[in-house]
Amino acid sequence: MTTIALTGGGTAGHILPCLALIPELKKHFIRIIHIGGDGMETELIPKAGIPLFQTKNVKFDRSNLLANLKIPFVLSAAATEAKNILKEQKVDVVFGKGGYAMLPTILGAHKLGIPIVIHESDYNMGLANKFASRYANAVLTSFPETKGGDYVGNPIRNSIFNGNKQRTIRSYDLNADKKTILIFGGSSGAKAINNVVFQTVKDLTEKYNVIHLVGKQEKRRLYMRGYVSIPYADNIEDLYAAADLIVIRGGANSLQEATMLGKRVVCIPLPKGSHSRGDQVDNALSYFNRGLIDVLPQEELTANALLKKIHTAINQKEHPITKDTPNGEIVKRIMDVIS
Repeated sequence: MTTIALTGGGTAGHILPCLALIPELKKHFIRIIHIGGDGMETELIPKAGIPLFQTKNVKFDRSNLLANLKIPFVLSAAATEAKNILKEQKVDVVFGKGGYAMLPTILGAHKLGIPIVIHESDYNMGLANKFASRYANAVLTSFPETKGGDYVGNPIRNSIFNGNKQRTIRSYDLNADKKTILIFGGSSGAKAINNVVFQTVKDLTEKYNVIHLVGKQEKRRLYMRGYVSIPYADNIEDLYAAADLIVIRGGANSLQEATMLGKRVVCIPLPKGSHSRGDQVDNALSYFNRGLIDVLPQEELTANALLKKIHTAINQKEHPITKDTPNGEIVKRIMDVIS
């Protein structure tokens, strides 16, 4: 085959799994392109050396339902843009990773008769993938419990297994005799987690090194010995390697990466509300039920609760590392659809 179009965007959660598949995809395709909107794909895709093509954005607004009346008109125009891109680039198959940025490409591919494979990262299928599944030749899932698709697991970057702990210690001047806690709330950060970490950082640094990915939107900065504040990390594999415990949200990618590395995890999932359909809560519950993580609900998140949970979890036994990623199986499913 010649060309595959990856599609999805907005947050890193819809982009990094696509990038994880690239080494396997290169075994089968001469050319790989990405079609998305104006989210983090504009930064991450070019950095990976993949040509990026853009269409208009379509997004469901949970806080202002009237704003969604324009969706059919914007989606129709965006699908035409995607259709033209697919024709011009002579795309043979489309792989959609979820999120509203992929919908124009899915519709464009359907109109052209191009095979479509979609993948759902979360426990419950999102609106975009529910819509796209009616046009897909194959629907793949990350959780065995997810309905409406075939379970394969979540694409994982092989680079996460190649981190260098000592490089992190040297780069951030950490105390090699202390255990290290890595805290992050996804590519955009997490205000609720940041607020509590800022309250507890003095107590935390008495016993631990703290590496805190605060997100690009966070303007507050703290400077003290043993505490490192970073907006966004390109070297996450090194930070993973240094971490004795990871405090994270309930994104499917973060949970799978941390648990495949065998790390102790305290998960604070984003609760259901205007900014979430509650998928992170379900993701976290699945991992908790398998005995892989501890969970601290955001409704119970206080400085004392976080400290207590960290002190308990960091002394638990680490899990074994699992390097058997599903990347090869996912690409095999893509090739099966083509053949």
